[in-house]
Amino acid sequence: MLSLKDYVGREQSFLKHTILETYLQRLFMIIGRAEVTINYVDCFAGPWADDNKELKDTSIGLSIEQMRKCVATLRKNHQKTVTFRALYIEKDRAAFSRLQEYLDKHRDPAVHVECRHGDYTTLIPDIMAWSQDHFTFFFVDPKGWKGIIGPTTMQMLLERPKTEFLINLMYDFANRAASIEKHEADMVELLGEALALDGDETADIRQDRFLGLYRKNTQNTYGGRSAYVPINRPGTTKLLYFLVYLTRHPLGIKVFKEAAEKMMVAQRVTHAEVQLRKQFEAAPVSDLFAMDDVAEHCITATDNRLLAKQFLLKKLSITPVLVDYDLWATWLEESDLYPSDLQLGMKELVAEGLVKNLNADVSKRRTQFIQPNYPKESERWCLSN
Repeated sequence: MLSLKDYVGREQSFLKHTILETYLQRLFMIIGRAEVTINYVDCFAGPWADDNKELKDTSIGLSIEQMRKCVATLRKNHQKTVTFRALYIEKDRAAFSRLQEYLDKHRDPAVHVECRHGDYTTLIPDIMAWSQDHFTFFFVDPKGWKGIIGPTTMQMLLERPKTEFLINLMYDFANRAASIEKHEADMVELLGEALALDGDETADIRQDRFLGLYRKNTQNTYGGRSAYVPINRPGTTKLLYFLVYLTRHPLGIKVFKEAAEKMMVAQRVTHAEVQLRKQFEAAPVSDLFAMDDVAEHCITATDNRLLAKQFLLKKLSITPVLVDYDLWATWLEESDLYPSDLQLGMKELVAEGLVKNLNADVSKRRTQFIQPNYPKESERWCLSN
């Protein structure tokens, strides 16, 4: 399990790795029951600022550890043998030397690791050949945004079958260039079309338009679904980047959003710890009233039950609706809400007598009011008469 104390000064990496670890745990176990070989590709592997020679708190060490755990768990609990193939790509020569040195020491017949030196965009044909026809998960975590993650640049990878992505969309950097004329072509490459802004947009509207274009045009090329999670600069409410997830399976959206919700809890904890550390650094002498200032600036948990209730009431009618995995994933995509938001919203609607379940008595359910495909059969919901 990741520990925040190992990420002092780079807390945003802790958040990124938290969702990567949480999601990979679930993804590898699900895919591993159906596939005999699973590929993992890290397009910007590093390592960078990590001081640990074992690289445990980097995406490299984290991914290899998750692959090892999955192999062992599938063998023990499901009598299933799975082989992982991992490809780590790095352009920086010094970082690649560290990467190569680390991977050369790796000895595990169930997890085959390789590395390539170079710009991943020029290596895409090589990556396609290496991946063969196996399921492949791509982690695309660049330090920049120009000419590296746009739908045209990634087209060959996006159109590949049996493929999922977790992409770091560097909003903070790209947003600064969004209104600069010399970057117009770069923005079109990134978003798939021109970003129309009049300069009067609020920060939230600007973010929604930016992310909306990227998701729409990337999905059009990919032919699947997408979800995302925002990452703020630790200790502030300033948005740094979006982690955008692409999948062609509705269950993938469900699992990712559950992992994203856990990461949002970690983000609040991280925010509070950074605020507290800044306070101690500014005033080493303990202050009994210091926590008041920290509390005022903490990121608080957002209660989205009202938004969830409004959304559900729009989606339901007197005609019964089958809430299966496909519809559940669509709701999570369209609403930008988290699973617990919709669950709590439905719980209140049931208590208020506004909706009902036609297949099950939900009065004894405490949290999972909506249960797609449970037990192996989805349930019908509708508005009460």
